[in-house]
Amino acid sequence: MEGVHCDKHDCTIENVWWDDVCEDALSVKGGTASSVTTVTNCGARSASDKVVQHNGHGTVKINGFFAQEFGKLYRSCGTCGNIARTVTVENVYAIDPLVSLVTVNKNYGDKATLSNIRIKTSNGNSDVKVCQWSQGSKTPSNLGDGPSGKLCQYSESDIHINQK
Repeated sequence: MEGVHCDKHDCTIENVWWDDVCEDALSVKGGTASSVTTVTNCGARSASDKVVQHNGHGTVKINGFFAQEFGKLYRSCGTCGNIARTVTVENVYAIDPLVSLVTVNKNYGDKATLSNIRIKTSNGNSDVKVCQWSQGSKTPSNLGDGPSGKLCQYSESDIHINQK
């Protein structure tokens, strides 16, 4: 089952819940460098791959999101060509991320800003990839993770893992 497709960007997604996500809960396509899609007060669970897939231009703003058992909350497309994408992620409560909270492409000039992120793992593991970066190409490859200038912008005080 396909999720929501925002084909021309500039979408507002509010109070939507995705359960048992197939490939992506939300695919953001098209748009221009100034396009903005907002995802507010939403949630998803059981997403073995991505929750939000950003294929188009511009910015995705995620504010107020609950995610449980997911591959990535946000993924900037690594196979869609050399397009700089921007994401802001704030006020998120995530349980058991399988891969990372956010994955962006270093060589495309992507920018991710994260704040007020709470992550809980069932096994108590605090080694969670909050912001991961890759080399975008026909076959994207992971390069690293953690804070890294504008690529993955956040401070350790913005991230709370397994805190009560």
